[in-house]
Amino acid sequence: MEAHVAPDVLSKLSQVLSNLVLGDNELRRNAEKALYDEWLAKDPGNVLMALAWFARQSPDVHMRGFCAVLLRRLAFRTINAPSGSRIPNNSAIYDGLPVSTIKIIEAFLLDCIANETETSTRNKVIDTATVFAEESFNRHRPWPEMQAFAAQYTTSQNPVHREIAFQIFAYVPRLILDQPVNAIIGVLERGLAGETIPIQLNALKASSAFLTTTDKDGKERGANLIAPMLNTLPPLPKDSQEAFLQALIPLASTDPQLFRPHLTSLISFLPTLITRAPSHDSSSLAVHAADLDEDPTRYAALELLISITENDSKAVQACSEWVPTLVQCCLQGLAEIYDDVDGDWLNRDPTVEGDEDGYPTAFEQALDRAAVSVGASILPVTFQVVPAMLNSPIWQQRHAGLMAICSVAEGTAEFMEKDLGSVINLIVPLFNDPHPRVRTGACHCVGVLCSDLGEVLQQDYSGIIMPALILALNAPEPRVHTHAGAALVNFCHGASEEAVKPYLQDIVRAILEILNASQKSYEQHQAFTTLAMVADAARTSFLPFYPSIFGMAKDVLRKAASKSQRPLRCRVMECAALVACAVGKKTFKADVAEFMNLLFEIEDSARSDPDEENEILTYLLSTYAKVASTLGASFAPYLPRVMPQLLSAAATKQEMKEYSDDEEDMDEKGDYINLAEAFEHLVVISSSLKDAYADWVKPTLEISLPGLKFFWHEGVRESSAMLVPMLLACGKSVLTATDLQTIFRTLLAAIGEEGDTGYLASLYKSVVDSILVLPSKGLPVDLANDIVATVQRKLQSLAQKRKRRAEYLLAHASEDVEEEREGMALEEEMEDFVLDEVGRLLRLLDPNHPYLIM
Repeated sequence: MEAHVAPDVLSKLSQVLSNLVLGDNELRRNAEKALYDEWLAKDPGNVLMALAWFARQSPDVHMRGFCAVLLRRLAFRTINAPSGSRIPNNSAIYDGLPVSTIKIIEAFLLDCIANETETSTRNKVIDTATVFAEESFNRHRPWPEMQAFAAQYTTSQNPVHREIAFQIFAYVPRLILDQPVNAIIGVLERGLAGETIPIQLNALKASSAFLTTTDKDGKERGANLIAPMLNTLPPLPKDSQEAFLQALIPLASTDPQLFRPHLTSLISFLPTLITRAPSHDSSSLAVHAADLDEDPTRYAALELLISITENDSKAVQACSEWVPTLVQCCLQGLAEIYDDVDGDWLNRDPTVEGDEDGYPTAFEQALDRAAVSVGASILPVTFQVVPAMLNSPIWQQRHAGLMAICSVAEGTAEFMEKDLGSVINLIVPLFNDPHPRVRTGACHCVGVLCSDLGEVLQQDYSGIIMPALILALNAPEPRVHTHAGAALVNFCHGASEEAVKPYLQDIVRAILEILNASQKSYEQHQAFTTLAMVADAARTSFLPFYPSIFGMAKDVLRKAASKSQRPLRCRVMECAALVACAVGKKTFKADVAEFMNLLFEIEDSARSDPDEENEILTYLLSTYAKVASTLGASFAPYLPRVMPQLLSAAATKQEMKEYSDDEEDMDEKGDYINLAEAFEHLVVISSSLKDAYADWVKPTLEISLPGLKFFWHEGVRESSAMLVPMLLACGKSVLTATDLQTIFRTLLAAIGEEGDTGYLASLYKSVVDSILVLPSKGLPVDLANDIVATVQRKLQSLAQKRKRRAEYLLAHASEDVEEEREGMALEEEMEDFVLDEVGRLLRLLDPNHPYLIM
């Protein structure tokens, strides 16, 4: 096969590839440029064939693996090809290759798999080969040689060959879907009973992939595989259990019904992997650090248990032992916090990554997911145990009981509300617990209940909860009073001014004492955040505290200039702005000029220091928006300074890319979030200033109209739809007839292309609200006619969707399609919102339109 790649090509590319793997940045950059600009753009086929050749023939094992990976990444990388290139523009390099070149690469890959002796490198080659196979299927071009290769290996006497075969099938189950189901099952069963753990594991993965991918008949007949798949688990050595469990989790998520005949066996076996076997005296309930070494098997078994619960909730509730056993596992896991004899927890910063306890956090999340899935049925078994835990002499048990209550709250809120008084009476005594971890848990529990129970706690139990939180706010331990502050934030989100007012004096006094005594940054951050939310809830009742709090905030903003104090500056800006909003324009106006000048000084400083720019500027924009909402039209003199930065932050990116979970792409997600927040600030400022915003209407439209189709973030689209009618209202004096045509036609284009029903309702609302702000007969006739025509097309499309759903349900009337039925009902509910807005629109344009139901 060497003859297929010219020796001079191999020689020149060898040097380029060697430079790519070097640590020298300059050499690597030059090598990347040469690879892309000089080789791939001009001769992609030879490059990919050469990479396949190096993956097979290079004497350096690291180079073989590197070339296999690079081949996979380059072959299916979408590129913008230069003029004259053989690669179609905006397509994968693979798509521009001759069939003969593809076959040569495929032959190289199979030869690599057959002859590579180093396991890690062979796995990289298999990864690449299976991506080629999967992409070939996607292009309706099967790879029969790969299918024959893997099939032959299933009967090989060499156990490594059989491992490879199942590894291939696990990655590309479509290679076997055209075979008789019984034959597939027979091959997989033999693999599950294989003589080595790698064979069994890859056969398990292949079985899971087959059952996930096959059609309804294949699932029904392949259900017999589940028993041998599960039977691989009990005999496994400890270090192999996690991988086998992980192989089952995707199947439990996609096809949980396959596990129904085995639920009783699973609920007997999985807890043996999940629950802790203490190494100390079993008569003690306390947990010691030696017992808490991380065991990935426990996490995997727990995830399998919860995945089945989430995806087949009715079936697991029909299994009498499932929910009680699951709850018992979680309650035991919640208590696995080691005895903090050295005070390490008290001295740790809770904002630092790694502060959370591994097992308790995992079990808390598991119990929460279970409660959301099974609902009220989890309450009796939970509260059968929790009261005894809260009265236990072991502090870990008391803490676990509190965490159990807040974990089940979200999924059972409707039912917990009916007996909320009893639940509160269980929690409140723990605010006096001798152990700080338990008091912190009580604060956390109350904070979660405030969020999950829809303001019921704030409305009906403030007289019980607020004194308890103030008690914790005065605790000597920073961890305790910080958690109390966080709980107060949640309480204030749903609290009325009347609920907060009686406690303001005590709250403010306690927070000021914390700020005066605190040396820990996390205490200061939480104290200012709590003050901000208390002020926001208290509104004008906060007036007596305004002079001292706002004066202190300005003082901190002036002095907190060091790098370590930047986060504090951000919290204080947010606090000052919310305090200003609470007391109102009349009280705030005396401080406006000084405060805005101080913000501008901070902004100038931030822009001169690139390291500081992102966080500070993001908070500054938010602060400007809050001040604008307080001042209204009086904020107009500050717009020339504020708006250029805000419009720049809201400028929609034209280069849109899909992101995964690597660090660079997570930064991209963060950019989109910041972008959405900038649009929200535009909504706030324009709606607050009204006519005083007129000079900025056209620059804002230039950003918001493209934002209507910003695919990558829902918040940007929704804010853009809200902005359009607001800008029309603000810009009556500056917008022309041509501008109106542009605005409405952009909205209609977005409606015509939009497939998201939820956002479609927002777009129609934007059109309705935009028409309403126009003067009488302000909508041109041609636009009105085009709007009606667009509506009619969309209504016809919705009607077709509903017809198809009805036909599907009728065709599957004898089957278990409850999940699909629920999904369709949700879709139709969202469509009803669209129809409501369409009705409003048609009544505005043509009250006698035949589509209206009178």
